[in-house]
Amino acid sequence: MTRRLAVLLLIGVWLLAAGGASAQTTEPGAIPQRSDIEPQYRWRLEDIYANQEQWEKDYAVVEQGLPTLAAYKGRLTESGATLLACLQLSDKLWEVNDRLYAYSYMLQDQDTRVPEAQALSGRAGALNTELGQAVSFIRPEILAADETTIRTFIAETPGLEVYAHYLDDILRLRAHTLSPKEEGLLAMAGDFARGPGDVFKMLDAADIKYGTVIDEGGNEVELTKQRYYGYLESTDRRLRRDAMDRYNQAYARYVNTLGANLGASVKGDWFFARARNYATSLDASLDQNHVPVAVYENLIGAANENLGPLHKYIALRKKTLGLDTLRKYDLYVPLVAEAKMNIPYDDAVKYVLEAIKPLGPEYVAAATAGLQGGGWVDVYETEGKASGGYQWGSFSTHPYILMNYSNTIDEVFTLAHELGHAMHHVLTTANQPYVYGDVSLFTAEVASTTNEMLLMDYLLKTIEDPETRKYILDYQIEQFVGAFYTQCMFSEYEYALHQQIEAGEGLSAEGMRKTYGELYQRYWGPDLTLEELDDLHGLRISHFYRNYYVYQYATSVAAAGALADRILNGGEKEAQQYLDFLKAGKSEYPVDLLRKAGVDMTSPETVNQAVKRFAALVAEFEKML
Repeated sequence: MTRRLAVLLLIGVWLLAAGGASAQTTEPGAIPQRSDIEPQYRWRLEDIYANQEQWEKDYAVVEQGLPTLAAYKGRLTESGATLLACLQLSDKLWEVNDRLYAYSYMLQDQDTRVPEAQALSGRAGALNTELGQAVSFIRPEILAADETTIRTFIAETPGLEVYAHYLDDILRLRAHTLSPKEEGLLAMAGDFARGPGDVFKMLDAADIKYGTVIDEGGNEVELTKQRYYGYLESTDRRLRRDAMDRYNQAYARYVNTLGANLGASVKGDWFFARARNYATSLDASLDQNHVPVAVYENLIGAANENLGPLHKYIALRKKTLGLDTLRKYDLYVPLVAEAKMNIPYDDAVKYVLEAIKPLGPEYVAAATAGLQGGGWVDVYETEGKASGGYQWGSFSTHPYILMNYSNTIDEVFTLAHELGHAMHHVLTTANQPYVYGDVSLFTAEVASTTNEMLLMDYLLKTIEDPETRKYILDYQIEQFVGAFYTQCMFSEYEYALHQQIEAGEGLSAEGMRKTYGELYQRYWGPDLTLEELDDLHGLRISHFYRNYYVYQYATSVAAAGALADRILNGGEKEAQQYLDFLKAGKSEYPVDLLRKAGVDMTSPETVNQAVKRFAALVAEFEKML
């Protein structure tokens, strides 16, 4: 999969509760067919390909371009012109490939039952793999060349200067790139290094069984992951307790296996870091996006210095629920009953468009055109449609947003979130060449979260109903706790495990549980009382099998909070700096791009500012309660 496709699939995947309210003419309670939905509420994939014949023509372009691309193998140092021609052909083929791939999978997602769409997506996936293999020689050949040669090519070859940052990014990793033979060995090692993650996935998704619980109605039901998370939000404390107990007991049966498996994954990270001449696994991970280690260290340090607002919220939760002892299974039940707001999609669009006005007329005009008649959004649930939601597209298409809108305030925020991704796509692709026309994972959630914060500010300024205001505050507080404090705690735990391995110490399930339990208690504070199996959570997080991944959720929240404050409290200058950030794509390293937008991720002050915003939400929420 290309870098662009990987990012677009990962960003904005916002799980929704599939709802029933929609612009349709079907019988009440029935799931509508796609044909029942009015055209203005369906995305327009025909903007990409009007028919399969056009798709086949593009498919042939990529397929027939593969031999031409292969002809450059072994020749990249012949001249700057040869290198440029190869890079331009690679970009051309990837651009067409991305369009094929995105169209095929979105076509399948709008109705997963259609066999023709399934066939197209299968062919697009196979072609994507072929192209990835065809271009695999480019980076090694550039690294094998003398650096002076490559820099001379850039200076003397008209057109190659466009690729200067791309080539710099490759060359800076020279010290961590091995000989072709050694790189081949590492590539082969990658298959079994992914083993721990694969083992966990099979245990967690296929083999583990959670038993049964008695639900609110007195019925014995099988506990599943989806039901578990739903039950944690139940007002029936007995059900919350039983669900968490059954869930923990299921993992407790495999505690030593889970510990050994996660330990093996951490050891694998350390193996690859040493093999590539990095001092730590953290260095190896952050260097892929040229992120300074100070960003990670400052995030953890600032989070620990700002636990007061979280502790205050936990105490408020305990008081509001009227509990003598607050348990982990009490952390997820909403403190405010869901506001009885029935928000039709057209009204949601109006709310969001009003909220983003501080970003200026250029941004608002493009967003308005896309949401109102632009064919960007597939709004409602239909039979066979993929669940959840995302923003996708390709460099040469307008953005597309999949939703399953059901008229709740939560989904108004989801629309704002996905629109942030969509506008990032619009502004980047309009201002960058293909090589820089996507975004890094480090910055991906910044644009979407900034939009959510602008929406929250707008709603709190305009909605007077106290119950609705309390619900919005509660919603945003929980979002911050999950996306910031939880991810900071996860990141500190991950760091502790890697440090133990890098110091030559062993990892055990018992030791990992102790580390996790202590961190959880420190973060959530003295008003939370943990039980015996609560520390098992640290052994069953799939993200821990991706070397230092989760911290990026927290940095995105911190950056978005700082940017939203600048936009709301500043003027045209601050808004323009933010728009310039959205237009930059990957033309510079992510930390540098954010710094130009006015946010220094190497400074603890950025995190401090985000926590102050959270503290203000908690204070207002406490007053309203």
